[in-house]
Amino acid sequence: MKMCGRSVLMGLAAAMLATAGLGFGSWGFHKSSERATDVTFLNKAKFDNGNTLPAGTYQMEVPENSPTPEVTFKKDGKVMATVRAKVVTQPKKNAYTEIDAAASGDAQLVTAIRPAGWDESLIFGPAGSKASR
Repeated sequence: MKMCGRSVLMGLAAAMLATAGLGFGSWGFHKSSERATDVTFLNKAKFDNGNTLPAGTYQMEVPENSPTPEVTFKKDGKVMATVRAKVVTQPKKNAYTEIDAAASGDAQLVTAIRPAGWDESLIFGPAGSKASR
């Protein structure tokens, strides 16, 4: 009886390790085609392609592996704006999210976003290619 219990226990342990190995094995190999982060605009945000966003927090999605991606801003799962940007690699990761903008009437014209934890900046405007919504 001891042998039977021991083999069941060993089988259970092997099954648990195999399941854990499958989960961890795919962890490092799965690569999403987009990165996302929250971005908060304290004032109305305007982009050079004419898109405007009311002040608030948006989920910014950026396709990976593109030097000039179409950046999407979503609120509650709905696409609010899409803007072409240029990706510029930075020497180190950004400590916090920074937004560069200039006054433009009743809004702020967004020229760059450096998301926290990323080692890239997104450049909008003449340096980035224009895109429409």
